[in-house]
Amino acid sequence: LPVAAVTGPPAVGGACAAAASRAFSTEQQVRKLRLKGVVARAFKRSAPPKMPQKATEHYVKVLRSHGGAAAHQVVQASRREREAMRRAETFALTSEEKTKLLWRYVPDEAEAVSTLRKSSHKWLWRFMKKRDWKRFDACLEQLHTRQLRFDEITYNLAIFGILLHPRREDEAVREVFSQMVEANRFHPALLRLQGGFVESYFELREVDAAPNPWNLLKVAKTFWQISVNFKRQRVKDTRRRLAEAAALERQRLALEHAAAGDDESAGAAGAAAQTPLPSLLGYGGGGAGAAGESDEEFSDGETRNKPRVKFPAQRPRQVKGVFKGSGVPNRRKHRWKH
Repeated sequence: LPVAAVTGPPAVGGACAAAASRAFSTEQQVRKLRLKGVVARAFKRSAPPKMPQKATEHYVKVLRSHGGAAAHQVVQASRREREAMRRAETFALTSEEKTKLLWRYVPDEAEAVSTLRKSSHKWLWRFMKKRDWKRFDACLEQLHTRQLRFDEITYNLAIFGILLHPRREDEAVREVFSQMVEANRFHPALLRLQGGFVESYFELREVDAAPNPWNLLKVAKTFWQISVNFKRQRVKDTRRRLAEAAALERQRLALEHAAAGDDESAGAAGAAAQTPLPSLLGYGGGGAGAAGESDEEFSDGETRNKPRVKFPAQRPRQVKGVFKGSGVPNRRKHRWKH
């Protein structure tokens, strides 16, 4: 078999080229080991990773043993897997339907609520950096007033805000952390991390070795990014579980329609497989697609179209006192503003 027939034209993408090279390597092994029939098909469908020659020969020997019984099992299993995947694809939800389902059963992750919460996180961080504690407390109070449930990032900022606040007792951190635990919707590893840090902070404070505010800000930044990753995984898992439950519901309705046995019910079964999820579960969905991320640092996700200067723009220290018309010959010093 010529190489061009396997690898395809040069314009094929990187993933396709890699798959073709792997297929060519498997074909090479099949010819080298002189495999034929069902053993060759089984070897192609479940080729082992790169192993020593004796291990590969032992694998082929197992496939050939008992008249190729193991090879037949591999081939039949791969067929069953393909059929199961085909059935799952028939009743699978689209990305738009998964998003609508998440918004329907988890209102806290709706587009407007998520955008408002992310904006609040960024303002909380700005007030914390500027030591503007009146506005920091007002922002947290506004979240309570609007009845926005705290997520991983909000609890993290609230904990470090108390530790950095000059007029707040550090013991209030334990109360906030207990509320986080009682919410019973956060990952145990994140709770252990936050709880361990709180306990370590109080142990260091007893020996007068507590971290200074500058170090606490650095730790708050790190914990913020960790909380973002945990929240992203939590939302992704919830979305997947809801989609799987809805796909099973679609399959059940299709089987109920097909159980009647007549042609009309059989046609209804095929239509049920393609019925949008809102019609099956009895609700109307909103718009699709999540809100675009803002351009600020730590926007609870990836950022796009980030400007070169973050808000608020500050003049770098090395150009203090430098302004247009000051006689500085190097005009490139003013590029930081653009």
